[in-house]
This record gives sequence, C-alpha cells and structure tokens, in this order.
Amino acid sequence: MLKYSITAAGYIEGQKIIEDIDGELSGGEILVLAGPSGSGKTTTILAVTGVINNLLYGWVDGEVNLCGTNPLTPEGFEEVPGLIGAVLQDPDKQLVMPTPYDEVAFTLENLGYDEETIRRKTLETLKRFGLEEKMYSHVEDLSGGQKRRLTFASAVVHEPKLLILDEPSANVDPWGIREIRDFIQESRGKGRGVLIVEHKLRYFLWENIEIHVYRHGRIIARLQTPLSKEEIKMLMENGIDAGPPRIIDLKGGTGETVLETRGLTIGYGENIIAENIDLRVEKGEAVAIIGRNGSGKTTLLKTLVGGLRELDGQIYISQEPVSMKERIRKVFYVPQMPDYLFVEQSLEAELLEASRKTGTPIQELVELIPWYSANKDTSPYRLSHGQRRWLGIVIAYAYKPSVILLDEPSTGLDLHLFKMLRKAVEELRMRGVSFIISTHDPRVIGEMCNRAYLLDNKKLQEIERYKAVEYLEREAGLSLEEA
Repeated sequence: MLKYSITAAGYIEGQKIIEDIDGELSGGEILVLAGPSGSGKTTTILAVTGVINNLLYGWVDGEVNLCGTNPLTPEGFEEVPGLIGAVLQDPDKQLVMPTPYDEVAFTLENLGYDEETIRRKTLETLKRFGLEEKMYSHVEDLSGGQKRRLTFASAVVHEPKLLILDEPSANVDPWGIREIRDFIQESRGKGRGVLIVEHKLRYFLWENIEIHVYRHGRIIARLQTPLSKEEIKMLMENGIDAGPPRIIDLKGGTGETVLETRGLTIGYGENIIAENIDLRVEKGEAVAIIGRNGSGKTTLLKTLVGGLRELDGQIYISQEPVSMKERIRKVFYVPQMPDYLFVEQSLEAELLEASRKTGTPIQELVELIPWYSANKDTSPYRLSHGQRRWLGIVIAYAYKPSVILLDEPSTGLDLHLFKMLRKAVEELRMRGVSFIISTHDPRVIGEMCNRAYLLDNKKLQEIERYKAVEYLEREAGLSLEEA
C-alpha cells in the first residue's frame, strides 16, 4: 500500500529537513510518526504524497510506492487524491466549502463521480458522522467537534486505501478524542492503512502499532506496541506524551482570596449557559476549569474579564464587587492563539511596547524570558509555539492583573513545550500571580493547577484534582493505568 525510502527532502534546494527516512504500511495496519514539534513528521507526509516537490516547489530524493503509483512524478501525483484521505491538524484550514453537504460532495466532484453517486454517497457519509441535520448549515456555525467530524467525512467519502491524520488530537476535547480513536479502529477494520502524525502518542497505543520516533529530521528509533517502561521513558524524554499524566504536589496559594463569584449566571441574552456559579481563587494559585466543548468555559472566562455582561450574581476582586470596566483592568485574558496579543515586529520591541503601556520595567519582563537574548531580534510570530505562549503570559503579567485567564494554553504543545509553559506559570505564581485555566489537558491539571472545577449541565462544582484527571482520561477512552 505504501512503501517509501527518502534519502533527503526539503523546501529549498540543498537544505535538508528530513534524511534517511523509510517505512512500509499495509492495509489494516497503523504507523505512527512521533516526535517533538519541528522534528520532520509532517514533512515526511508531504514528501511521500508528492506534495513537497509537486506543489511546494521543494525537492525529494528517494523512492515512493503508493498503491502502485509513484506520487513524486507529475502523472502519479494526479492519482494521489483518489488513493488517500487526509485530515489536517486544524479543521478551519481544511474546510473550504460553505456547507457540510458542499464540503463532502466537493471531494467526489473533484474525482469525477457522477451526480447521482455524489448525492447518494454524500448523504450516507454525512449520516454516518452525525451531520445529517447540519448538512445545509454554514460551516462557520458548526461546533469544533462538528468541524472535526466533517473533515473525517470528506476524507473517507471516496473510500481511500490510505488514511493520513496529522496531529488528530490537537484542538480536540476528550469526547472528540474518543470519537477519533473509534474512527481509526473502524478504518483499520475496513482494511485501510492509517498513517498518523502525533506527539500525544498515549491516545493511540493499541496492539501491533508500529512507531517511528523522530528527532532533528531523522528516525532515531522504531518501536512496536506494547511498549516497555524503558521505551515509554525514552519517548517521554524526547518530548512525546506516551505515559499516563502525573499528579504532583504544588505549593498552594497564600489563602488571600483575589477573585470570587457568588451566584453568577452567564450566557447571551436569555440564553443561560451556566448559573449559580460560586468560584474562588487565591493569590498565587492556579485553578483549572474543565468541561465539554460548549459547556461554557470560554463564556465564563469572557465574563470574568468583562467581555460579556453577567446575567445575574456578582464578581468580587480582593473582596470588592467590580464593574465590567474595572474587571478589564484587573483581569487579563490570554486567548488560545497568543498571536492576537502581538503588535511589534521583534521580541525586544514587543517587550518595550508592553513596558511603555504598563509602566512595568523592561528588565523585569526580560528576566522572565530565559531565551530572550537568543531571540530578541526575532519576530514574535516566528517564535516557536511554546515561546509564543510564554510571551503571551509575560505580556499579561506586565499589566499586573489580579488574575490571568488562560484558554486551552497547552493545545498543540509537545512535552518539551509543555514544560516551558509549566515553568512560566510556576514562576509567576511564585510572584503572587493567580491563574484560571480552561483546559482539556490532564497534564495541566496534574502538574500546573492547585485545584479544579467541573462545568457541566449548567453547574460549576469543585472536584479533587485526581478525579478531574480520571474524568478526562475516562471520557477519552483511557484510564490512569494505561500508557
């Protein structure tokens, strides 16, 4: 089905991104390419499908056999769309048509199916993925989970022989991860080969899975499940999330309450999202908010920061009730995409601007970034994913808010980058900064947060950290004991 041996490949002639990469995948098998961000996993996919040299003006030295076709040639590349189905990391970058029906039908239209077959297969596939009632809704009106299911539908409607998934767990809650796991096993059962790029490997450790471990554009290890403890340790050391989440002891807050809600009701107009919310945050502690997509976590954060008006109840900061305008000054919201906070063209200029606006000394901000000297002339937008999140938190700190709100801060981070995030939060907690973190990530709860709240069925309740971790693992289809 797929056999490849890549001597070297890259996007600029002579500049290698990957080298000495080879692999083989038959029907019903799963091959996982695992490694930290930037290790060459996605480049391998683009190379073996012919995208690098046929579309991106790059180069590939080597041989590829994809279902009897050589996708490195222009003629073979034309056959690739009919042979594979691909699901990208970000659904918004993959969906191009206005409605789910149009999106799924578009795949078949491009492959030359007749009108009646297109209609029949599109309806069957949308029903299979629970999108039948949404088929004529605008794509922008779909939830994140519905968008993800739509990418699955368009990837398999033409019954490809090979399925390629690039970081399928990114931007997905535990309930969505369970759906993805089921989808992969179903595809495997139908005889499809499945090629997965992933650094959260622990979600995909079924029996008889081959794993290629990447570092700096090379394969440094080839493993087969089940994994030994030594192999799991090696994967974790290489930035790959292969083991169960930890729950570690953390220094707590000072006991001084900096933010509190009493009987808070949130929503939009008459649409109540959650009600009677009693939440308390101490100085110097991090509190996690967990719950399904759509449960109201982001709505709660936006209400706390003053972006939305509360429908009922009261918000207190330092024991005093605060208005929406006052909350904007005392609470800082860092979105999932910290790039929205950047306004300058270099790291140095970004910190200088933050210092100018807030009065926080520039040296105080520089001291919070251990990698500042090596990157001060780099555009904030060209920093690594983890560095951009770190910078976003430092910018928030410059405003000296009572509480910093983080919305899904670990999305897309490998273990190395997660440790950077954890260190940044810990450093500021020691300085008395408090955090409220909306998250689906068990590691955030177990390693970064002092306490946890569950938002479910319009109610917020505090739960023990280990129960919060167990809850998320169980909903993803795992247990704490699973690797």
